[in-house]
Amino acid sequence: MRIVEMMPTWALALGVLALLFLSLEFGYRLSHRTPGLDDVAALQASVLGLVALLLAFSFSMAAERYTLRRDLVVKEANAIGTFYLRSGFLPEPTRGELRTRLRRYVDVRLDAYVDAKDPERFAQWLRESDALQAQLWALLDAVAPGTPTAVLTLTTQALNDVLDVSAERLEASRNIIPNSIFVLLLIGMLGSAMLLGFRPDTRNRGGLPWVIFVVILTAVMFTLVDLDVPLRGRMHSDQHALYELQQQLRSHP
Repeated sequence: MRIVEMMPTWALALGVLALLFLSLEFGYRLSHRTPGLDDVAALQASVLGLVALLLAFSFSMAAERYTLRRDLVVKEANAIGTFYLRSGFLPEPTRGELRTRLRRYVDVRLDAYVDAKDPERFAQWLRESDALQAQLWALLDAVAPGTPTAVLTLTTQALNDVLDVSAERLEASRNIIPNSIFVLLLIGMLGSAMLLGFRPDTRNRGGLPWVIFVVILTAVMFTLVDLDVPLRGRMHSDQHALYELQQQLRSHP
């Protein structure tokens, strides 16, 4: 189980917020109890720079995966639409049976997206999706002996694309921040907060600068997790292409 999947994103953000404040307080108290730690400015700058680099690297990875998931939705809609059209080359009743199952397949794919936060429902939709894929292949395989080679090649390639993009989407949904990178980010953030809390020259805490630092870092971490985990949070891949395809297939059976 990955850390970012163990709790809601908001709870994770609140936890990071609390840990950052505790790290600031720990650094502040340590600076007044341990002698010889007066000059930490260079270390503060180095650690903050490293944390900024790690966050930028993680954001870049998360943005790439988010873009990939969004593009795969369009790719899947195009693949299903292409196979639906090419199935018109096949004779009845195979053509009608293929198209009926394809319409159901689109419905199942969209229902799986809606229920993605419910593991049991999501697994149920995936099983039905796999069953429909097997049925589509079996129907095509049954008419293969009597189908012209050119038509069979076109329809088989189109169905292969549908199956391939389905696997690609599932794998993309599971590709999120590894625990090692998340732990490294968290350690860097807490370390930078502790160093920022060092104030040996004054008995006053950071006040507003501390609040701004904690809120910004927490917001960045919250956004990063929200962007990277497709089945949680508020940022989801747009399914508009599949919804449009669903309406088209219903309008032109």
